[in-house]
Amino acid sequence: MKLKAGWTLTDFNGEYIAVPTGESAENFRGIVRLNETGKDVWQGIAEGLNEDEIVKKILKMYKGVDYDRALKAVRNVVDKLKKEKLLEE
Repeated sequence: MKLKAGWTLTDFNGEYIAVPTGESAENFRGIVRLNETGKDVWQGIAEGLNEDEIVKKILKMYKGVDYDRALKAVRNVVDKLKKEKLLEE
């Protein structure tokens, strides 16, 4: 799983936004908003991590979050990115 080319993640006044650039901007009109977890998942995918590795990273970052909750959060973000066609397999 990897991010589709032509997208960048930016912090806009504390809100994380995926913005299309170049050709992607011509094909996608709009932006994709992400919360803190969404940003962490995005960055994990950008680093080449798989789903399980992203979950483990989140568990280290957020104390008190259990594995099942982290996995559900990661899958929700991945599903959102797939729905918006921002991921390539």
